[in-house]
Amino acid sequence: MELTTWFWFGFYLIFFFISSAIGYQKGHFIAGVLLGYVLGPIGALLMYFSKDKKHIVCGACQAEIHHKSYYCPKCNAKVRGQVKHLVK
Repeated sequence: MELTTWFWFGFYLIFFFISSAIGYQKGHFIAGVLLGYVLGPIGALLMYFSKDKKHIVCGACQAEIHHKSYYCPKCNAKVRGQVKHLVK
């Protein structure tokens, strides 16, 4: 194969792994894999700006915590049942 073919293959492969990693971190792994596979760098950007499903914001101290937490580890306030998701 030509050098340019290998370049573009590597270019999309790198962004495939980047969007998959971002998707895994935000709780959208399958979407990250699919967007990285189909769209490459555009898919990585879409995953970067997507909403985080794994974290919520504590209503008392505004700390970022895991969505399955019952109490905030910083201020010990009860957070179970809150619906505020982390918006970046």
